[in-house]
Amino acid sequence: MPVMVRKILYPADWLVVFCMTFFLCAAPIAAVHAEGAEGGQGTAPVVKKKIALVQFDVANTQHVDDINNVYDGLPLALASRLEASGGFLTTYTGRSIPAEAGEAQRADITQIAEEAGAQFLIYGTVVNAGTKQEKGFLGTSIGGSTKRHIEVEFSVYDGLTGARLLQRRLDEQAQGEVRVGNNKPFGSSIFFETELGQALNRLLDLAVKDIRATLEDVPFSAHVIRAEAKKVFLDAGSDALLKPGDRLVVYVRDAAPVVGLKGSVLGVTDRAADTATLTQVQPQFSIGELSDEAAKLGIKAGSTARIDPIVQRSLDEKQMEARKVARAQQEAKVEAEQVKAEQAAQAKAARAKAEQAAKDEAARIKAEKKAAAQAKAQAAAEAKAAKLKARQEARAARIKAEREARAREQSREKVRAAAEAKAAKLKAQQEAKQEAEAEAACRKAQTVCLKAEQKAQAEAEAKPAAESIKPVTEPKLAAEPKPAKQEPRAAAAPESAKAKMTPKAQAGTEVRAVAIEDLQRAAAEAEAAKADAASSVPPEQKKPGVSLKLKQIKP
Repeated sequence: MPVMVRKILYPADWLVVFCMTFFLCAAPIAAVHAEGAEGGQGTAPVVKKKIALVQFDVANTQHVDDINNVYDGLPLALASRLEASGGFLTTYTGRSIPAEAGEAQRADITQIAEEAGAQFLIYGTVVNAGTKQEKGFLGTSIGGSTKRHIEVEFSVYDGLTGARLLQRRLDEQAQGEVRVGNNKPFGSSIFFETELGQALNRLLDLAVKDIRATLEDVPFSAHVIRAEAKKVFLDAGSDALLKPGDRLVVYVRDAAPVVGLKGSVLGVTDRAADTATLTQVQPQFSIGELSDEAAKLGIKAGSTARIDPIVQRSLDEKQMEARKVARAQQEAKVEAEQVKAEQAAQAKAARAKAEQAAKDEAARIKAEKKAAAQAKAQAAAEAKAAKLKARQEARAARIKAEREARAREQSREKVRAAAEAKAAKLKAQQEAKQEAEAEAACRKAQTVCLKAEQKAQAEAEAKPAAESIKPVTEPKLAAEPKPAKQEPRAAAAPESAKAKMTPKAQAGTEVRAVAIEDLQRAAAEAEAAKADAASSVPPEQKKPGVSLKLKQIKP
């Protein structure tokens, strides 16, 4: 209902009222802020909500022909009052929206709020600003006065959905000099000194009170302008009284909007996804840290973050419950992994044991094969060594036997040679003896012959037949000893002597016969010695020897 204030306040009075209002509002805000700082996460911090204002419309432009730029001046004045209250950040966009409610108006509201980074948008219309002349005494103009009603309709919209949160129509009345004049800019001090300015001042105070009451319970929200893994960037900072440690619930907008029966879009819905704890706060933006599950929650640019303790507690409980479930699942998973790891370790140990047993068995078989191979190789080596040794021994025995046979042969040869030498010596001695005897006989014969020759010469002188008797020369070989192999020659000498010495032939034959008997006797002794030596040598080591053959020396 419109409040009628007829008392006129001067600028000094307005200053006093402003100071009182400021201290009255600032003290509870500071107390709540301190309580929120001490209360921790359960109490919502005091922050400034951002409001965007657009141009106001005028229902009848003729009512405001004496007011300078009411279209921009009125929203600017309201923005100044709202920001002075300490609970809001305001921005005037200078934009205009359609006056008729509908899809076009909702689209413009959400677009302007998103561009301005505002949570709310305020739009208004000057419904009436006309003047009225009251009649005086007895219905005449005498004693009458001029009155002017200023009636403005305010609307507050949610910048995210475009839904209207508040609609108020406020009016005030000015009396007296109600016309302002274009030489007094709207919102200036000279403007508010006028009757209409004072009425608008009261009206704006009422509007600020209604807007504060309406938006007081609406949670603070900001837009997510960037999302990086576990970090989110918000378009609100220390200007909105945010500080590090504040917690905001991040909402994710559903894809499908809410549509009415006639097909018009009524709004959008969202769901609480995660809690962002502010870690860095700048004047116009802040950075928040999300939970570990933020990557799969669908948080992105365009999402909203709100200070909502109730939802935050519910979300914290859900997250705590989810963390408990996740912890239990993790513990179960860890336990299952431990059991699996133990089973795997046991299986691995059993497999390793089996592999080790197989390796040991393979090593044993290999060792046995190796030992068998070594034994076989050793046996082969021993057999080879034995064979080689046998060969060497056989060779050594053969060499020894050959050496012994050779030695025996040499011995026999020596014995034979000795026997032959002895026989030759004996033969030579006999031959020498025979030759000596023969020589003696020859000499004797020569003497006889000489005597005979002398006798024959004497007879030849007597008989010519004595020419047939030739002179006998002395054989040269009679004095030289000859080897046994030259027996024929030795035997030839007596033959020549027999031929030459016919008278003495019988004596030489007897000498030879004696020598042959001696040689036969020596040969028999040598053959007996050879037989004795052959009987002492093994049969396999006997070598064929050369048998001593005695040649019968013919007389």
